[in-house]
Amino acid sequence: MDNEQQYNAWHEHLAGTEAAVPEPHHPWHVTVARLLPDLQDQRVLEVGCGRGDFAIWLANKYPRAEVLAVDFSEVAIATAQRRAAESGVGFQVDDSESLSFADASFDYVISCECFEHVLHPEKMAREIYRVLRPGGRFILTTENYFNGMILLWMKTWITGAPFDSGSGVQPHENFFLFWRVRRILEKAGLTISRMESNHYQWLLLPRTDPGKLVTLDFQSAFFKKLFRPFGRHFTFCGVRPVE
Repeated sequence: MDNEQQYNAWHEHLAGTEAAVPEPHHPWHVTVARLLPDLQDQRVLEVGCGRGDFAIWLANKYPRAEVLAVDFSEVAIATAQRRAAESGVGFQVDDSESLSFADASFDYVISCECFEHVLHPEKMAREIYRVLRPGGRFILTTENYFNGMILLWMKTWITGAPFDSGSGVQPHENFFLFWRVRRILEKAGLTISRMESNHYQWLLLPRTDPGKLVTLDFQSAFFKKLFRPFGRHFTFCGVRPVE
């Protein structure tokens, strides 16, 4: 079974066990919703939209925006289209490493927790750069394992067991540290203007609930900046420079 087939099975399972959620609730979606500018009258692309909830929220929040959303899983897109109702989101099957859109065709690109699951993140970064217009902006969230989660990765390397971040084994996981992600984005030509993180998993211990060893976020700007390198969910905001 190839990567696409595995993700079709993954989304089919989740679509049968979850309900659509009208408001952002995952920590990465909450962060992105807080950091987004006014997207009215903008052409917006979400890459790796999954089953579509966040794209639908975007379209409802910014009704004059043109929101398109893609995922390479046919099952995910079919689920998103069923949920979309009258939202006006243009959902389509597409490959984040080889998008079907023309160069410089979007004002804003959003991608949440997709980057760590693609086989070639460098290609996805180059595609984000390509489809953004010069001066267009992006926001991308992905995992960062410069924290207690690195212990789980060490266990998987030693035992050969598949990595399970806590939400089940996914077909593909990249081991990311935030500085590697930053290098990939910058090498693609993108400029990073802001980084922040949340979900600080300090340690993992046998027979101990991981939730007892985590700080979800800091209200203090000082501590949020101080502990930024250790957040599990990292957010990168930036721009395609005007050349």
